Amino acid sequence: MYASPNTINSSEGIGSILNYMNEITNFWVGRMIMIAIFVLFLVGYIRGKGDEDFVGAFAVASYVTFVIGLLFWLINFLDGVSFSIIVGATIISTAWLLFDKRGNQ
Repeated sequence: MYASPNTINSSEGIGSILNYMNEITNFWVGRMIMIAIFVLFLVGYIRGKGDEDFVGAFAVASYVTFVIGLLFWLINFLDGVSFSIIVGATIISTAWLLFDKRGNQ
């Protein structure tokens, strides 16, 4: 049974409203925020760099998502499964960046 929306103390700020939405949607609000941050940094890096460096964009986006996801996980806004997927993506992007032969020309 979920809490009623009337029980939210909205004078505490947006955090209580977001926590309520996250509780109702089984952490999907936090997941969607993490996906949005990842996509924004991925597309922003690719557009800003100009040379279509997908490996670098993927690494930058996953590192930023990892740092923000760690903070969200610590305040219990992100569940363990979602955070482990973020950690896995960060490890994959680091390995891909280390083994990328583009810079060794």
